[in-house]
Amino acid sequence: MNNNYNASTPETPQRHRIELTDEETSFNASSELSLLVAMERAGQALIPVGCRGGGCGKCRIRILKGEYFSKRMSRAWVSPEQEAEGTVLACRVYARSNLTIEPDPPEVATSCGKADRAS
Repeated sequence: MNNNYNASTPETPQRHRIELTDEETSFNASSELSLLVAMERAGQALIPVGCRGGGCGKCRIRILKGEYFSKRMSRAWVSPEQEAEGTVLACRVYARSNLTIEPDPPEVATSCGKADRAS
């Protein structure tokens, strides 16, 4: 796996194939869309959806193969060590090649913030 932390985007958007390891399901993702948005636009429901901003952890996945760029995400759900091993939030990740992924939701990601749990 090669994680690209360079913030640059390709000049021409490219399409990449995103495959799940435990299912025969896949979808296409443009390099300019997060994996979560690309999945939703493809009409798939393979990754849990939460706040869409990197804060709740519901869309946590492991990238097993491929190159990607990731934006800043909450360290409450993904530690630097986990990120180095391919654990990321799908709402904050952009494909730079074909990817193989698996959902990896955190055990506690049942809401998108303390305010949701307070009531």
